[in-house]
Amino acid sequence: MDIIYNILVAFIVLLFGYLMGSVSFSILIGKVFYHQDPRDYGSKNAGGTNAGRLWGKKVGLLIIILDMIKTIAPMWICWAILTYANFGDKPLMVSSSAYFSGHAGAYLIQWPVYWLAPLGCMIGHCWPCFANFKGGKGVSNFMGTTLGASWGLGFVPACLYFPLLKKSKYVSLTSIAMGCILSIVAWVWAVLVMTNSIPNGYHSIVGYGPVFIFSWHYALIITVMAVLMIYRHRTNIANLKAGTERKIKWMK
Repeated sequence: MDIIYNILVAFIVLLFGYLMGSVSFSILIGKVFYHQDPRDYGSKNAGGTNAGRLWGKKVGLLIIILDMIKTIAPMWICWAILTYANFGDKPLMVSSSAYFSGHAGAYLIQWPVYWLAPLGCMIGHCWPCFANFKGGKGVSNFMGTTLGASWGLGFVPACLYFPLLKKSKYVSLTSIAMGCILSIVAWVWAVLVMTNSIPNGYHSIVGYGPVFIFSWHYALIITVMAVLMIYRHRTNIANLKAGTERKIKWMK
């Protein structure tokens, strides 16, 4: 019964993230304020970069921020509900402190199922059910997940984004590079945790307090999201090889 319940909760979390991710702010803002669908212009992509080229940098930045928020929100919402809800007299989901202290057995859900929420959101953003399954490329979702979960594993490495972008002038290449870098950082931390190289009580030092569990679950989700993001950039990769990829002009 516990296995079935775990699978059911995991599916609900993934579906919740997917539905939130399917809300495309680029398409909504484009149709309401500009009477345009961004998928009909430029790179034909429903993301912040293409929106910025169409309607200006401020609009593009706003859409990127909104897409990051829609990724962060379901992750924190699922964590809060599953952390503070009980299943009868039994706590529902293991806490960070209980997980690392070896007391996960007292909980119904013994793994951080909330990591499936941002993955579902990214899938929804790329293939939105509310917009004919044609959406963005997932960069904002990926960055929202890393930045919204951790300052150490997300924000600090992400500070490399703009220096790399300034050097390359390619948003696609920089996004792909950041996906690889952040995945490596996540796995390095996961190995340190799993080999007990991190003292007990310091496992969550890279996060915003003892909230999320940063171990192989997090590293695996980040890697899957990075692979998905790279896959969505396959056209850009072909353009980079052919020398036809567009460079940014707003950063000197």
